[in-house]
Amino acid sequence: MNIIGPISQESITQNAQAVAVHKEIESSRLMETKELEDVDRVKQIDDVEEFNALMNAGVMINQGGFFDLYV
Repeated sequence: MNIIGPISQESITQNAQAVAVHKEIESSRLMETKELEDVDRVKQIDDVEEFNALMNAGVMINQGGFFDLYV
């Protein structure tokens, strides 16, 4: 004899499916957030590398060695 009954079992199944869908949506949101954070991190690295390259070029120009590389 089943105490829960068919309607309650169906309700439990629907709730379990709703929880699974909710978990999938949350997982997708977290992945999207992580991807955006990764993109931002790469952009920051690119910005720092560009800044360092400009600073190095400025130092080389001020020391007169920059043009020696291309002569």
